[in-house]
Formats: sequence, structure tokens, C-alpha cells
Amino acid sequence: MTRTPPRLDVDAIRDLLRRGEGTRVLDVVGDRWAFLILRDAFLRVRRFEDLRRRTGAARGTLAARLAELVDHGVLHRLPYGPVPGRLEYRLTEKGLGFYPVALCMWKWENRWSAGFDLPPRMVHRRCGEALDPLMSCGHCDQPVHLRDIGYTLGPGARHPMRGGRSTRRRQSAGPDGYGEGVDTTMFHAVDTVADRWTAVLLAALFFGLRRYDDINAALGIATNILADRLRLLLSAGVVERHLYQERPARHEYRLTAKGLDLFPFTLAMHEWGARWMPSPHGPVIRLQHRACGHALRSRLVCGACGELVDPHDVVIEPVAHGRTRVQARGGKGKKPLVRRT
Repeated sequence: MTRTPPRLDVDAIRDLLRRGEGTRVLDVVGDRWAFLILRDAFLRVRRFEDLRRRTGAARGTLAARLAELVDHGVLHRLPYGPVPGRLEYRLTEKGLGFYPVALCMWKWENRWSAGFDLPPRMVHRRCGEALDPLMSCGHCDQPVHLRDIGYTLGPGARHPMRGGRSTRRRQSAGPDGYGEGVDTTMFHAVDTVADRWTAVLLAALFFGLRRYDDINAALGIATNILADRLRLLLSAGVVERHLYQERPARHEYRLTAKGLDLFPFTLAMHEWGARWMPSPHGPVIRLQHRACGHALRSRLVCGACGELVDPHDVVIEPVAHGRTRVQARGGKGKKPLVRRT
């Protein structure tokens, strides 16, 4: 019988949040522009002007984010056309490995978004069915749920952090009216979680922290930043407040069904960091699938056929509404989500 690991205290969770695999990922993709660039990269948008138009990013911001993604090995530059100096950006193997994160965001957006265009319909070519990606255990093939995950500290948790934290501030979603050609698909997910501190706050909630003082101690950020991120998650319906003390009034923050549904996204971020940005001292956190007792290595599979989802086996179809990529370019029929480079 699998024994449940002991609950970690606030100090241990603080160390995990500051050194863990997911935090290293946020040093690379910890803002909305990086997420939107990767969204479009999986849709084969490769040229600077196309990326600028679709994301709505300022030229300087876009250039800086592209340079960072190239420096971290997520994208690489290739020349195109007869004119020297013209470059396009393509996903590397490491970048393609980010696909489960993007697909988990797409699924969450498809279920919970309101007020933005819905993402395009996706089809799994191997079985021909509409894609419903599911997170499963690579050992027992059973679906992975938050309640089934145990965790212990790994050897990397005993070593001090190296390097500085990202200093990026949260980027606002912009005005209510977007520029011509901006693709708003997945904007709800991006506006909700594509920010370093919001993502770390979400992880703290998944670790079971609920009270403001505990969350603040674990994150170690300014109170105004924490209050802003909590307001964001409350307004998005990801968390809700519950009164646990009347005099004086004290509240705790609990994940809603909408918030709990972000667990696959958080897990995919952790797994990508563990695979592509490992600590030289070993994992900071070890995850266990309690259902089978083995170390967790998740797989994103097609809900219809159970096969591993590969980005080259996914096609998109036009929808009757919304500014999807296929409609914007006048495409007809099914198109591969990405092509091999």
C-alpha cells in the first residue's frame, strides 16, 4: 500500500517555489509575450512582422522576447528568401517539447474562456477524432489527477539557488480594442496565468497553501504584487475567498473547479522544466503517482484513441466564428499544426 508523503510546511514549499523545475521554466516564458510567440510558433507563424501583427507586441518587446527564446534554445533563426538578413524563427526540439504546455492551455481556454474568440477545432490525424488531450501516467496509463500526486524533496532542494530572478513585470492585456490582425485566441488563458508571479501563486495553491500570510511567506514578494495577483485570480474565477475567522475578519483562498482544471498546465510546465532545464544537482521535487506507486512521468494522449499526441499529428479546422489562423490566411480545409523542420 502506498503511503502518503508528509505535508510540507511553508518553508519547504517556499524553497520549492523558488528553486523548482516550474520556476526555471518561468525564467524563460514568464510573461504573456513569450506564451503568445510560442502559440504562434506551433501554428507555423515564423516571421517577425507576422508575429508582431498577431500578438500585438511592440517591436522592441517582440525582438527582446525572440532573442531570449533563441538564447534559451527554444527557437532558432533561419534565413529565408533571396534578400540577405531576412530571418524566420522555428521551434527547436526543445521548443517542440513545450507542446503539452501549449495544448493544456488550449484545452483550458476551450472550456473556460468567455469574451474572446475560441481556439480552432483540432483533430488527431491518427484516429480522425476531435482532439481531447488527456494527461496520463507513463507507467500505468491511467489519467493523472491532482489528488493522486504525491511529492517529496529531491537532492536539488538542498542546494542554494544560482543566478538571479527574472525582473519582468506583468504585462497588461492592452486596451479593450485590439489592433488589426491581432489573434485573441487563448487570450483568456494568457491573461490569467502567463505571468511569473501568477503562475507561482497558482503553484502555491496547488501545494495546499490557502491563507494570505502563508502564501506571502512562501512567495516572498511585495504585498501589493501579491494582492494584485489574487485579485486577478478572483476576477477570473480561478479562486474564491472563504471566511475562516470573524474577529478580526480573515479569509483564505481556495481553488475553484476552474482553478483546479489548471493542474495539467502546471504539471506540464514542471515536466518540461525537468526534461529540458534540469538542475545540475538533481530534481528539486520528485512527483509520485499514488495510483501505481511509481515516479510520475506524464504523457499527453488523445482522449479518443489513447495514443501519444505529437504536434505533427494534429491538424486544425476552420470554425464558423473567431479570428483563427486558418481563416485569417484564407486557408481551406485541414492544415498541419506544425511541420517538421
